[in-house]
Amino acid sequence: MYSSEEIIEIAVRVETNGEQFYTESARKAEGELKRLFNFLAEQEGMHMLKFESLRKYARDFVLPSDWVEIEPYLNTIVESAFFIGNEKSLVRATQAKDPAKLLEFALQFEKETLLFFNEIKGFANEASRGVVAQIVGEEKRHIIMISDLIKQRSHD
Repeated sequence: MYSSEEIIEIAVRVETNGEQFYTESARKAEGELKRLFNFLAEQEGMHMLKFESLRKYARDFVLPSDWVEIEPYLNTIVESAFFIGNEKSLVRATQAKDPAKLLEFALQFEKETLLFFNEIKGFANEASRGVVAQIVGEEKRHIIMISDLIKQRSHD
């Protein structure tokens, strides 16, 4: 079972991994793709700081009575092939050289991140819910930005 502190720690790690992925991807990219990856790296860094700020609410971030419902779903997301860990796709994505592959991995990572944050938003206490909801909205915008660039590149 994850504690509230562990959920916040996972959220911070997700954002840290995202920032590292986008920073590395920006080094490999050019033009519009480089600008997008630099923007996304900056966004992930800001998200990380927002989750860090929630640590003061960590003890009561998720009510214990909600664990029966939330734990199986969180386990599934966290163990996903596109989430966190040394052997996960984020590490393999960082090693990719093809811009199309980088975009594909970025899109999948953002989708998995959105699933995770959207789920914890529903269980977060009132003091934290607004911050998580704001990050959920930003993750949705990231998905749209990446999807739009993928579509644009497929028409070029």
